[in-house]
Amino acid sequence: MRVKEGLVEAELPVIFDKGPGKKSTAYYSKSQVISRDLTIFIIKNYLKNGKNALDLLGGSGIRGFRIEKECNLNVTINERNKEALKYIFKNRDINNSNAYITNFNAERQIPDGYYDYIDIDPYGSPVPFLDSALKSIKNNGIIGVTSTDIANLAGTYPHKTFYLYHSTPESGYLKHEVGTRILISYIANRAAENGFGIIPLLTYFGGYYYRIFFRVKKGKKWVMNTLSYVQEINKMGYWRKIGPLWIGNLHEIINNYKIPENIEKRDHIINILKIAPYENLLFFYSTEEIGKRMGGKMPKIDYLIYKLRFNGYPASRTQFSPVGIKTTCTLPKIIEILKMKDL
Repeated sequence: MRVKEGLVEAELPVIFDKGPGKKSTAYYSKSQVISRDLTIFIIKNYLKNGKNALDLLGGSGIRGFRIEKECNLNVTINERNKEALKYIFKNRDINNSNAYITNFNAERQIPDGYYDYIDIDPYGSPVPFLDSALKSIKNNGIIGVTSTDIANLAGTYPHKTFYLYHSTPESGYLKHEVGTRILISYIANRAAENGFGIIPLLTYFGGYYYRIFFRVKKGKKWVMNTLSYVQEINKMGYWRKIGPLWIGNLHEIINNYKIPENIEKRDHIINILKIAPYENLLFFYSTEEIGKRMGGKMPKIDYLIYKLRFNGYPASRTQFSPVGIKTTCTLPKIIEILKMKDL
């Protein structure tokens, strides 16, 4: 089966319309087109042509070939699975690519060299691959990380969250924002051990995976600044603590950004960037929880956003919940505003 994505065509044995696919196959997931589009968006807005990129877990190779063709980077694609490797070589020929292809076990070894961009897109947790990537990334370089380890990050198995990510998770309505922030805090600590601070550039929740792009900055100042944003906090006024987690920004606000041509999910990216300033606020309210405080009547989210903005408060939807709202307004004030009669 052949697919076309961006400027690339690829021959693939299996195509999944939804979900992460299966671990040992050179599959293609349609639901991750947005993840690859975001990769192209970040590279085009942050890196110059001619830089070096590594797709550490190549799969079918489609992400690496898109980086080469659409971003004009020198690309290395690494894939251990021999069956997947056959398709990568075939797709290199199909796309007349100059990508360098390797087959290292990425948990133990990484292709020699230093890279301006490294992509880590595993089936499961990125934890086994972080140290190798951090030892091979250049100062001011960018790393893109995917995690489908949602159950452990979002509180389904809190004991695993603790021993894998050294943090206490949340299983309520905040679980995916907390899970994302736990992952960033873990990355921040691993980066610090390698002498880097980090700056999250863009954070995305894709339903069954988290996707984080961050820049690394070498030096004590950057390390200490990064670690200051890793904290354990009280859960919204309750006695129980969660974390340590990342309390800093999830997105760097890009002024005059450009969305490259051949981006299929252009509207999706525009929406992510539109709500990004609000998503930098720590946590959100759920209209379901607000409804419980008001006797069971759940307010419509768009109406609530309108009311908050009318009263001078920033307010927006959030990618972490279809009933979530980001705002600086306090919960008592939200309830007061909802009870006010319209003028």
